[in-house]
Parts: sequence; C-alpha cells; structure tokens
Amino acid sequence: MGYLFIVGYILIVGVASFLMKVSLKSLTPYQLNFLMGIGMLITGIPALLIAQRSFKIPTKELPLGLLIGTMMAVGSLFYVLAFNKLEASVAAILATLYVAVIVLLSWIFLKESFDLVKVVGLILAFVGTALLTLRA
Repeated sequence: MGYLFIVGYILIVGVASFLMKVSLKSLTPYQLNFLMGIGMLITGIPALLIAQRSFKIPTKELPLGLLIGTMMAVGSLFYVLAFNKLEASVAAILATLYVAVIVLLSWIFLKESFDLVKVVGLILAFVGTALLTLRA
C-alpha cells in the first residue's frame, strides 16, 4: 500500500507543480502559497477525522509537529518563489535533491544503512540533476 501512496504522491504533486507554474501568471507566489495552505487544511481536517475520528494529538508531540509544519510551510514558500523565477522543469528537478538531505540525516541520526548502493545512487542523482539543468 505504501508504494500506491507514493505513486499517488508523484502524480498529484507532478500535476500540481505544473499547474503552479500556470497559476503564477495571475497569482503572486505569496497568494499561491496561502491558497496551498488552505488546501492543506481542507484535506487535512477530514483526513484526521476519518483516520482517527477526532482531533486529538499528543500534547508532548505538539512542539515537534508545529516545527515540522512551519518548516514545510517555509519550504513550500521557497519552492513557489523558485518556481516563479526559474523554469518549471529546472525548479522541479533541483527540488528533488531534498532526498539527499533525508538520506544523510537518516544515516547520521537514525543509524540507517548507508552502503555503496546509496552512495552510487546519490552520485547519480547529483550527476543526473546537473545534466537535466544544464543549458544547451
């Protein structure tokens, strides 16, 4: 089921990112980011109610959850600002490099494996990103 969710994420975020570039012809990046936040509320509230039938969140986890939410919101704003200044294909390709940050932080703090396959994958990701963003 996890792979199905990832496929859904890829398709939905891909289409939404394309539409983001189109919408920036008439919206400012700040307006678009605000509307994205409203969209997250519109989907997040029912999802929480459907999944656990309440809004109950452990009080102990609120600070970390709010920090994550704030970081995601600021990251989203940076993404929209980049989309406004760069070609959509370049901004989207460069944005995928956040995966390297996840791999490195997971290795350092979560002690997840960091083997030759991951090293080669990260190198290929960087090389591929460089090739895709080069101007002819």
